[in-house]
Amino acid sequence: MASYALLRTLHPLAARFGLLDHPTERRKQHRQPTPLVGGIAIFLALLLALLLTVQIDHRLAFGLGGAAVLVVVGGLDDRHGLGWKPRMLAQVVAALLLTLGAGVQLTSLGDLFGLGPLALGVFAVPFTVFATVGLINAFNMIDGIDGLAGGVALIALLALLPLSSGTGTEVVLLPAIAAIVPYLLCNLGLFGCRRYKLFLGDAGSLLLGYLVTWMLIGAVQAPIGSVQAPSALEPAAAIWLIAIPLLDALGVIAKRLLKRRSPFGADRGHLHHQLSRVFGSTQRALVVLLSAAALFAGIGLVGQALGVAPAVLLGMALGIFLVHLAAQPLAPRAYRRLMRRRRAACSPMAVQQPEPVLQ
Repeated sequence: MASYALLRTLHPLAARFGLLDHPTERRKQHRQPTPLVGGIAIFLALLLALLLTVQIDHRLAFGLGGAAVLVVVGGLDDRHGLGWKPRMLAQVVAALLLTLGAGVQLTSLGDLFGLGPLALGVFAVPFTVFATVGLINAFNMIDGIDGLAGGVALIALLALLPLSSGTGTEVVLLPAIAAIVPYLLCNLGLFGCRRYKLFLGDAGSLLLGYLVTWMLIGAVQAPIGSVQAPSALEPAAAIWLIAIPLLDALGVIAKRLLKRRSPFGADRGHLHHQLSRVFGSTQRALVVLLSAAALFAGIGLVGQALGVAPAVLLGMALGIFLVHLAAQPLAPRAYRRLMRRRRAACSPMAVQQPEPVLQ
């Protein structure tokens, strides 16, 4: 309820603060200026819920501090267009606050190669920072059609819900889920929320990536001083919970680098753009991607529950990524062929005339 109330309050204030997304670029899907306050509302609702229900210790304070850095810098970017360098700096600062201040670190990658647990040792902090920044950017990249970033984040957090007990992240997980749901209703215009249509903005997409990373590492994290202790979630299974943003980000970056372009640019080569063109609808693309996200999350959780070896789970994930990467050069050609067939089917010559009735 707090999130919905904040969304309704911030919606009319967006224009006053210059937080509107104007459809001035070809890749934009909307047709009228739309408020960019979804992420701010989610963060304020999460912060309010935690202040009212739990005692904020230093670890939680550092974790929330990292989220605040991203929301502030993301909001400034939504307002002024800061560019990728200030955003990247903010992500590194937030990752360091989470890693060093809140103590959320990947100390082991589990038995990824069938040779025993792979302890990170002195590389725990830099690897965690790298993974955090990478996943934050992955969520920022998939925020291209209504409901996608929020829906994928919600699926990942819901999948973590039965695993969160005793990880130290359960106090954040439930309020985060409760804050995201009202945003999705307003973003998708469901259940009478169409008049409060809004977007996450960079503040929101960066925040969602950070929250998912925080909760994932909390579930994967081994107890301090004992990398042999079992964790709630195997790192190999965790990959499946974030498969869609990883597939999209790695595929897009690889394609841009092969074309000798900046990996930080913007284009219409993302997975959601491709599927929107194929299906002729962003709504259908959204359904396909969220269904895939839920399926992948289910594979990760069921695979761990059935005792599938982490190396097998990792190998399956790499196989899907390689298939996706190999299909990238074929996508434009397949799309052009599909469009030719559609145009041919809709042409006047393709419409069969009824046969005359003999008297």
